[in-house]
Amino acid sequence: MSSKVNVTDIFLGHIATLSDPEGKRSIGDYITFFLVPGLVAGLGLLAGYNLNKDVASMLVNFGAIFTALLLSVLVLVYDQESKLEANKELDTLYTPKKTLLGQLYYNICFSILSSIVLVALCFVHSVVFKLVQDFGSGDAIFHFSYARYLVTPLVIFVTANLLLTIVMIVKRMHAMLTI
Repeated sequence: MSSKVNVTDIFLGHIATLSDPEGKRSIGDYITFFLVPGLVAGLGLLAGYNLNKDVASMLVNFGAIFTALLLSVLVLVYDQESKLEANKELDTLYTPKKTLLGQLYYNICFSILSSIVLVALCFVHSVVFKLVQDFGSGDAIFHFSYARYLVTPLVIFVTANLLLTIVMIVKRMHAMLTI
């Protein structure tokens, strides 16, 4: 893969932010950001939920709007980091603020990528919406809908994870601007 589109560092950096203040991995964070969205997606799968065009359109708008907003917040983080560096000697909380800004950077970049993935998944859903594979024969035929059983749970997972990550970003921005 070209280094220009390799986002592994952003993903790993985001995962590294799921830790307590001492830097130790937080099981609670992993549960919150991966297990909970997985359970929500599983419930949608068990309920037989399939995205409709209105919901997919709304999610595309949500992803596009949040991508633009998060890019603006990324500029704010950069600006805060510049100000922090300028007052490095005077700020007694330099190290925690620097750590928080680094975490915010990874969280925001991850959210932007998640928004892009969400938009792409909604596009894929619209393409495979009517694609159904039949398995079995006679009376025992199972109709497998790629949109319902594969793409919709992924959309639900990404949406839930994105919403939780945005809440974390808001909380961290609040902490950063009120310290």
